[in-house]
Amino acid sequence: MNTSTNNKSPGDPAEGNSAEADGPLLPEDFSFSQGSLQDFQDCPRRFLLRHIERRPYPAPEAEPIRLNELRKERGVRFHELLCQEHSGVPREAIGRMAAGDEELETWWERYTYREPVGEAAETYAELPLEGEVGGYPLIATFDLVAKRPDGSFEIFDWKTSKHRPGRDRLASRLQTTVYPYLLVQAGSWLNGGESISPEDVQMTYWFAQHPDDPVTFEYNDYQKQVDEDHLTDLIGKVLARTERPHFEKTDNEDHCRYCTYRSHCGRGNQAGNIEDGETYLEEVESLEANLEDVEEIEF
Repeated sequence: MNTSTNNKSPGDPAEGNSAEADGPLLPEDFSFSQGSLQDFQDCPRRFLLRHIERRPYPAPEAEPIRLNELRKERGVRFHELLCQEHSGVPREAIGRMAAGDEELETWWERYTYREPVGEAAETYAELPLEGEVGGYPLIATFDLVAKRPDGSFEIFDWKTSKHRPGRDRLASRLQTTVYPYLLVQAGSWLNGGESISPEDVQMTYWFAQHPDDPVTFEYNDYQKQVDEDHLTDLIGKVLARTERPHFEKTDNEDHCRYCTYRSHCGRGNQAGNIEDGETYLEEVESLEANLEDVEEIEF
């Protein structure tokens, strides 16, 4: 990664306007999430613009713009349907909610036909959890956590993207790191107050467009330690950046194709096409966040 501090673009404010700081630029009340950590890992400058400076987005994330918006809206609606499903709403009523949108109806029918969650003693839809790493809160909202009759737990994440990412690509995402780690660290209240063993946790991505091809990751003590080390290292790197120029732009311009800040950074005005495959990762991080500000793209 390029650590040069001389990669300003015309859209950047003068670096001299940034206040000198003895400590991190990060607000003391900042909470990390898989989304913010993914942004930092992909591009420290994006993390700065989105999560510290909270800059408005100067460019669309993907083309065609309206088709991209419709897909995001449909993804949010699908998450709403499954939240209703696991909140006790009758399926007949949920089916009526999906009526009128052929693709949404198809996704719902695929879900009910395959029953991907299977037997569960309890299910928790749109479950928020908060833990801690590196001295800062670590938060996530899980699409679904299912507690099995044998006491094990399975995390489900619903994906509505047209293209199914490969297993290696999913394994490299911070979501696959954060979710099992956080469930083990902060989920004891789901287990009668007893700690959840990493060996009793797994995470499954279920794809509405590829319903017969889910991806499941098992968890264990070793992986938990690896994840904790990785998360601690990432947060340490954020905290070590005490001035704006330290949040450098990524050298990998593939990350810029669907970034809403690419024009701000002088990385082009044309958005990537949503039909281009795995490069475009269409995700809903949480229903709550998306109802307030629909943002389905992760990089």
